[in-house]
Amino acid sequence: MRFEALTLADIPAFRRYFALAQMKTCDYSVGGMFMWRDYFRMEYAVENDILISRLKNENGELYYNLPLEADMRAATSYVISTLAENGRISFCTVPQDKLSLFDTLGDAVTVTEQASYADYVYAPTDLITLAGKKFAGQRNQISQFKRGVTHWEFLPLSAENLPAVRAYYGRTHAYAPAPNDSRSAESNMVFEVLDRMEDYQMLGGVLYADGCIVGFSLGEKIGDVLYTHIEKADRTCKGAYQMLVQQFSAMYGADVSLINREEDMGDPGLRAAKLSYHPQMQLKKYIVDIQMP
Repeated sequence: MRFEALTLADIPAFRRYFALAQMKTCDYSVGGMFMWRDYFRMEYAVENDILISRLKNENGELYYNLPLEADMRAATSYVISTLAENGRISFCTVPQDKLSLFDTLGDAVTVTEQASYADYVYAPTDLITLAGKKFAGQRNQISQFKRGVTHWEFLPLSAENLPAVRAYYGRTHAYAPAPNDSRSAESNMVFEVLDRMEDYQMLGGVLYADGCIVGFSLGEKIGDVLYTHIEKADRTCKGAYQMLVQQFSAMYGADVSLINREEDMGDPGLRAAKLSYHPQMQLKKYIVDIQMP
C-alpha cells in the first residue's frame, strides 16, 4: 500500500471522511489533523474507499489512526490484516466508544489510556450564558474586562482584519523556530492557518478592546460539534480569555450540540483552565497495541 504525506490539497477529501465518521474527538477534524501533520509526519492512503492515516510520535514510533469509512469495523479489520508487520500494529488516540472495534481480538489487544489527550467537551448553553453559581468566576472576569475598557467588540475574522490578527499573534504569542519543539511547531501552525484560510476554511472571531486586538479564536464545525482549535488572548488584559470563550461560543456554537475545546496535553495550568468551565464530559482516548499470536 502506498502512503503519501498529507498536504493542504488533501483537505477536501479528508473533510468528506470526517463528516462521514462523525468521531467527536478533535483528532478527526481538519484542524486537529492537518495543523499537526508535519510535526507528526502524517501519511495517508485510500484503498477500497477506506481512508487510512498514520503518524510517528516524538520517539519515531509508528501509529495508525482509526480508518475512516462507513463500516468502521470492517475497515479496521482490513487495516489490521493488511498492514500489521510481524503480526503487530498499533493505533493511537482511539476514542473510548470505538474500543469495541477490537473486542473480537481478545488477548491479542493491549489498551493504554492516553490521559493527557482526553478532549474537554462542553454544553454550548453553558459557555454561551455562563449561568449559575459555578460560572461566577468567569462572569466576574468578564465584568472586569468590560469595566476596564471604554469600548469592546467581537467581530468575525475576515480578509480585512486578518493581517492585523496575524501581526498581533506574531507580536504577542509566537515562539522562535526550534527543532522538535511543540511550542515552536504550534506557532508555525497558527501562522499557516492564518496564511491559508482559503484552505482551512476555519471559523474565526476577533476580540477588540478600545480599538486594539486583545484576542482571537479559530475553529470548525463538523456535524453537531464545534471544535475550538486556536485560542489566544492578551493575559495582561483582565478577563480577555473569559470574554473570548464566551463570545466565540455565542457566535458559532448556538446551533451545535457540543463544543470540543480539545486536550490539556498534560499541562496543569491548561487542565485547570479547562476544568473551570465544567465540561459536560471528557472524551478519553487510548493506544491500542495488537500482537497476533
